[in-house]
Amino acid sequence: MGYTTTPALVLHRTRYSDRYSIVHLYSREIGYVGTLVPETSSRKNAVREHLRPLAEVEITLSLTPQRDLARIQEVHSLHPRHAVHTDPAKGAQAIFLSEFLYRILSTTQTPDEELYDYISSSLVLWEGLSRGIANFHLCFLLTLLPYFGIAPDLPDEEARGYGYCFSLQEQSYLPHREAYCLSPEETQHLPLFLRMSYDTMHSFAYSRQQRGVILDYLLDYYRLHLHSFPQLKCLPILRQLGQSAERN
Repeated sequence: MGYTTTPALVLHRTRYSDRYSIVHLYSREIGYVGTLVPETSSRKNAVREHLRPLAEVEITLSLTPQRDLARIQEVHSLHPRHAVHTDPAKGAQAIFLSEFLYRILSTTQTPDEELYDYISSSLVLWEGLSRGIANFHLCFLLTLLPYFGIAPDLPDEEARGYGYCFSLQEQSYLPHREAYCLSPEETQHLPLFLRMSYDTMHSFAYSRQQRGVILDYLLDYYRLHLHSFPQLKCLPILRQLGQSAERN
């Protein structure tokens, strides 16, 4: 048995039994890890308060080679996400970000400190945002692509003929629209979208419908190039909440 203390992001929580839940973490030192957390006792309830989705904690884990699940010895809050409970737009995004990160990081067995630090700093920025909130999840998914080695390699503009469509699967321009292709109009806008950053995302004046289309394209792109990445269950919830929570 060994002990490891590491910063970690809380991704997701699933019920394991009547007595236990599994809290899924992505840690800076050891990558993805599942932890077994009792459902009872006042001390463990206090621990559970720190383990809300998207929170960042410093956690000491007991690791046993023969067991898939770690045990929590100690946990301290680093970055609780208070805005999730007070800002409807961020609350809607939190549902999406939590599932997205859980699905994409739970298959990442090796630690990646650079990836961890980028996600951590992005969520800290998101917590304090006062503008550009409606585009944050789009910008986050876009800027995360290089960390998985799948950033789009956009062909030269000269390779695009009039009316051509960009293929998400082939990463090339096609003369006719096929499956997983942007429309000619969307293809024209693509170079500008790929320059979106946290500093500029507030200036992209998308409608709710446009954001939904862009999000679908981004998720399709992840699925096409990361074959273990599944469909997300939270999208209908995100869209429903977005109707009332949307703001630029």
